[in-house]
Amino acid sequence: MAEKKTSWLRKIVTGRIEMPFDASWKYALFIALLSFIYITNRLEMEARVRRISDLTKEIKELRYEHITTQSELMNMSKQSEVLRRTEAENLGLHELTEPPRIVER
Repeated sequence: MAEKKTSWLRKIVTGRIEMPFDASWKYALFIALLSFIYITNRLEMEARVRRISDLTKEIKELRYEHITTQSELMNMSKQSEVLRRTEAENLGLHELTEPPRIVER
C-alpha cells in the first residue's frame, strides 16, 4: 500500500517535521534569537512612543505658558498700566502734560 504524501506545511503544523538531531538545536537557537530580538525591539518602540507622548504633552503645556506670559507682558507694558503701577508704588513719576520740546544746538 502506498503511503499518503503530506505537505511540508502540514508536517510543521502537526509537529512531524523531520530534521536531523544535530541540526534541531541550531534551529531552536535561531528561533530563540529571533524571538529575543523581536521582544526587545517591541519594548524599545513602546518606550519611545511613551516618551514622544510625554514630550508632546510638555510642548503643549509650554506653549500655553508662553502665550499666557506673552499676553501678561503685553498688558503690563501698556501706558495706562505703567502709569497705574508707578502711582501705586509712589515713584514720583507723572504723565507729561506738555508736548516734548526739541532742543537744538
